[in-house]
Amino acid sequence: SDDEEEDEDLLERLRILEDAKQLKKLAVAFLHPEVPVEVDGTAAARCYFDRPSAPEQESIEEAEERHMILQEAAALKQAATDYAHPEIGVATFDPTATARCYFDRASAPEQESLEDTEERRMILEDAAKLRQAARYFLHPELGVTSSDPTATARCYFDRASAPEQES
Repeated sequence: SDDEEEDEDLLERLRILEDAKQLKKLAVAFLHPEVPVEVDGTAAARCYFDRPSAPEQESIEEAEERHMILQEAAALKQAATDYAHPEIGVATFDPTATARCYFDRASAPEQESLEDTEERRMILEDAAKLRQAARYFLHPELGVTSSDPTATARCYFDRASAPEQES
């Protein structure tokens, strides 16, 4: 029984040493890729990349073209984001970059005050109403349209109390 235990311990040590040898061989293969691989002469294999089911490999020109297209798409996305979100502002990482405000420059057109803007809006609303009234007077043939189905009226000229018209 004591001999059997020693034999088992010896076998366990030999397995551990064999595992260590395999791990060392693997570590050497990873650390030194320039060392050629030793292969049994009867071993056969086929190339993973040349197999019929392998995806097509793109050429260098195609890869460069794809890279350029992706760069242009990223630039276009950035431009679209800048246009759609002006509140984000411009970010620069160049400490020497300087600029002046477009709106505060000496040649900038004078900005209207809030009161002037409101007055302009009211004047334009009044002008639109006057234009509509002028259209009613100039084109009586257009008639009146109403979207209210309960609105009713009677003709001023056809009422019972209207004076007689000579034809």
